[in-house]
Amino acid sequence: VPQLEERLAELNQDLDVPITINFNGCPNSCARVQVADIGLKGQLIDDNGTPVEGFQVHLGGSLGFDIGFGRKLRQHKIYASEASDYIERLVRNFIAGRTPGERFAEWAVRADDAELQ
Repeated sequence: VPQLEERLAELNQDLDVPITINFNGCPNSCARVQVADIGLKGQLIDDNGTPVEGFQVHLGGSLGFDIGFGRKLRQHKIYASEASDYIERLVRNFIAGRTPGERFAEWAVRADDAELQ
């Protein structure tokens, strides 16, 4: 996580809206991944027959006026070892593809699946 914080700090100057990122390993979703802009729910995923640590991805959840659960892309899971790269790529895609003042949750609803993977 410290490496991710450093990488995202460099992108912070290009953001005028906050992005929430929730990590969770609890099967009860104690960290509320469904209502974060970027929610990562820890689970074992298959790597050619071998279970490895990974995350199910939830994107675009929010609380407040536009309350809603984040969307899950069909069969989209990431390896834990690739989480920092994935989140940085996703935030860069958001910065490049958003309209002025658009929040991450709004962008995630209209973004193509390719931009979210």
